[in-house]
Amino acid sequence: MLDRFRSIAIGLSVIVVVALVSLYLVVQIGGGEDIFGEKEGSLPPVQFAQLTYNADDAGYLLCPQNECELAVPDGVSPIFSVDQGRLRQLLVDFADSNPTVNTFRFDLRANQFDFTEKMPGQPFPAVVTVKIIELGAYSSTVAIYSRQPVGSSDKSDHMARVTRWLRVILEATNGTTS
Repeated sequence: MLDRFRSIAIGLSVIVVVALVSLYLVVQIGGGEDIFGEKEGSLPPVQFAQLTYNADDAGYLLCPQNECELAVPDGVSPIFSVDQGRLRQLLVDFADSNPTVNTFRFDLRANQFDFTEKMPGQPFPAVVTVKIIELGAYSSTVAIYSRQPVGSSDKSDHMARVTRWLRVILEATNGTTS
């Protein structure tokens, strides 16, 4: 009786191990979208002109006054004394050099970019959307929105994130704002 039970347990263990290895290989090859969903996710792009946001929301929004008509932003974006191309390059350089930041969506035509940032100790990443707005030949600004679509987040975390991002960009422009 004990031998029969041991044989059944070993047989079931082998079947489970083979099934798990097969599932792992299917996912690694790229065929696991039906089981686990797409790697890219389905986060729709932010439309700053139609964004409804209150200061009570858990995210953090800095926006020029004429860009976010329906939102009540947490502050007004700084104006940088560099053109939009230079500002875009500084933003991309920051994202590429930061190991906690990944590019999620890059829309060059709309000059709008989505990044995910997963800080150590946080189970889910935050999403940072940045839209670069040209004001003139040598000035530009950004609309920047930090939020966490999954999990809980704190407004102060998003404010610290946006402040850090803007500080890095400001330092790269040699502190030139208007």
